[in-house]
Order: sequence, then C-alpha cells, then structure tokens
Amino acid sequence: MSKIYKHPISGYIYSVNEVGLVKVDDPATGRIGIFDDNGVWQEGEKLTVDLQATGWVGRTPEARALREANA
Repeated sequence: MSKIYKHPISGYIYSVNEVGLVKVDDPATGRIGIFDDNGVWQEGEKLTVDLQATGWVGRTPEARALREANA
C-alpha cells in the first residue's frame, strides 16, 4: 500500500498516483498538482509543496516500482 501523508501545517494530502508520481491535493481549494519525488512540478496546478514530504511519499519502494513499470 502506498504511503499517504497529510501535511500538519498546509493540510495538503500527499499520495502516489498510478504512475509513481506524487499527487498533492489541497482539500481546502480542490487544487491538485503532480510532482516527482524531488518536488519538481509535472502537471496540474502549481502548488507550493514541501520537498521533504514529496520525498517521503515518492521515494517508497512502491512508488519506484510504479515509475519503473511505467517508464
């Protein structure tokens, strides 16, 4: 199961999408952005993300396996 992290300050929800990138969801506004595990924006709305949080969520073995399978 992929890691899901709710940021304690921003309230953003960090999770791994189907291709192994980090989906960042802002539940307060409904905005969504997709980032790599280094916090580099890929698509969606640009949000100010926590680079450590994108790493914690995006560098799990499950996320890496999804990225390799979709490369």
